[in-house]
Amino acid sequence: MKIFNSYLIKRSFYFSFLMLIIFGILDSIFIFISELENISIQYNILKIAQFVFGSMPHRLIDFLDGACLLGVMISLGISHQEGNLNVLRSSGQSPLKIVIITSMGAFILSLSLVFLDEIGFQKLYLNAKANKSISVENNTSSKEINWIKYNESFLGYEDIVGDKLYKVRFVKTSNREIEYYIKSDIASFNMNQIYFEENTQIKSFEDNKTFSNYETFIIPIQSRIPFRNIDHLSIQDTQKFRIMFSNSSLKKDILFKRHLDKALYKKILLPFSILILIIYFGSLIFTSLRDSTLGGRIVVAVIGAFVFNLVQDLSIGIFISYGLPVLIGVIIPLIILVVLSIFSYKRI
Repeated sequence: MKIFNSYLIKRSFYFSFLMLIIFGILDSIFIFISELENISIQYNILKIAQFVFGSMPHRLIDFLDGACLLGVMISLGISHQEGNLNVLRSSGQSPLKIVIITSMGAFILSLSLVFLDEIGFQKLYLNAKANKSISVENNTSSKEINWIKYNESFLGYEDIVGDKLYKVRFVKTSNREIEYYIKSDIASFNMNQIYFEENTQIKSFEDNKTFSNYETFIIPIQSRIPFRNIDHLSIQDTQKFRIMFSNSSLKKDILFKRHLDKALYKKILLPFSILILIIYFGSLIFTSLRDSTLGGRIVVAVIGAFVFNLVQDLSIGIFISYGLPVLIGVIIPLIILVVLSIFSYKRI
């Protein structure tokens, strides 16, 4: 039986990985086509390809649950048609145990991808996005400039990735009059300073004024994380920003922290969410062949997974809106699925 079990695990890993690659390729094609709208002399076909393939490993996380579920369902379906599942059941293994054993391949894949994303893929994504920001031509008519005020200084930038600012404008004023103006393609920042790095231009309105390549400026925490980038933060960075927001009593900061909680808990629990999804929908394989075809069961599983994600997002949204613990909002749909799984396997 150990040989059979090992075979099921390897097969589910293979099909899950295959589905993940297929989804990744299709997504990359769509991203490549959409990026062609931004093509220019600086942001050419080669740069677009570098951005698409550099960011693809991180984007695979978005398709991980669907790929793993499809991979295991296909693996179980083929094993069912080959009669392997009947052999395992006749040896005394329950349907639940068979599904859990088979799902280990997809579970290992999901753990591996989350780990690789944490240590490398997320950084590749940020680098690819940063290189894109550098390459895209500065078209102020189509690119919005974000402005921040600190004391009598104003900072404008088009994009922020990690600790880098792109297409930077810095204005220093005194008594409502402009002292000097700095423009730079790239600037980096830490807790209280900004360092101008590339193609820096300075326009002074005062004589005999000396300049350095850094300015004192504190960027608000919320401005360091564009809302659209919350889901692309690593677990470590998400936790770091959660700590920064934990001492704030402002309503907008509290709300922002809840969205950080959502991103953190969903990513940590992602492999276990996938495992529970597979266990529940894996029971469909053991129903009578006269009830539906294998393809029909797979379609039902995919639709069910889509509905589950909608329900989970709705649950999290309600908990965020009413100020309730976000972790409970993430876990409740999983608990419901576990209960449904218990009833489902009792009927087999």
